[in-house]
Amino acid sequence: MAIVTIGILAHVDAGKTSLTERILYQTGVVPALGSVDKGTTRTDTLELERARGITIKAAVVSFQLNELTVNLIDTPGHPDFIAEVERSLRVLDGVVLVVSAVEGVQSQTRRLARAVRAAGLPLLVFVNKIDRLGARGEALLEELRRKLGLRVVVMNAAAGRGTRGRRAGRCGRPGPGGRARDPTMTRDGASR
Repeated sequence: MAIVTIGILAHVDAGKTSLTERILYQTGVVPALGSVDKGTTRTDTLELERARGITIKAAVVSFQLNELTVNLIDTPGHPDFIAEVERSLRVLDGVVLVVSAVEGVQSQTRRLARAVRAAGLPLLVFVNKIDRLGARGEALLEELRRKLGLRVVVMNAAAGRGTRGRRAGRCGRPGPGGRARDPTMTRDGASR
């Protein structure tokens, strides 16, 4: 049986633990979604983590995808606990870097991206919090390119950014220059 170990990394409050919880729910590991604010998530087990709503120590959870076992490591986002993240990098096969659509690339995001690059690990960026007021689309993608030096390939696009009615879906066909079109933008670049 194949095993893959994936780390969830991000700056503080980007939504790493909430994303981990959603993955566990969608894969049937947990019967209901836990909440960081309520202290009911599967990976924040220390009393201080639950009380403060932050991750202090890396936590591993596993789930099955057909014949594949996925070990998911939820890591701390606060800079004070960077050593915990760096230790986790040694056992990972790949990384999901979570970035808030509102706050964008933070100093901790840059530090994490450098560490992932130095470790030679594959990286996938997950843009979170697309429902919050101020959520950005193309401007955030450009920020990822500029500040992290990433080659950005859009796999999904968000419709209704900044609203509770937001949706993520498949991108349209690539537009001019090979870039995927954002279905929420008109030809003149204005949001619909």
